[in-house]
Amino acid sequence: MSQTAEPRQCLDRHKSDHTCQGSVTGQPSRAGTGTIIYRCEAGHAASEAYARKVRERYPDSDTPPGWFDPTVAGERWNDDY
Repeated sequence: MSQTAEPRQCLDRHKSDHTCQGSVTGQPSRAGTGTIIYRCEAGHAASEAYARKVRERYPDSDTPPGWFDPTVAGERWNDDY
C-alpha cells in the first residue's frame, strides 16, 4: 500500500462565479496565520484583486478616508483596541 499525498484542490472551486484555470499552488494566508491557502492561478489573481480593493477602501493610515463619518456609529478611524 503506497501512501501518496492527495492532490490539493482550489479553495474557490465551488464558487458559482469562478472557473479554475492553471495549476493549484499554496500561498500563505494574507491574515498571517501561517495557514497555506491552495488556489488555482485564477483564484490567486482574483484574491489579490479583492485584497487590493479592500486596501484602497480601508487604507492603513492615521488619516481617515473622505467617506468616513464618525457620527454615523460613534466610531473613530484607526482606533487602538
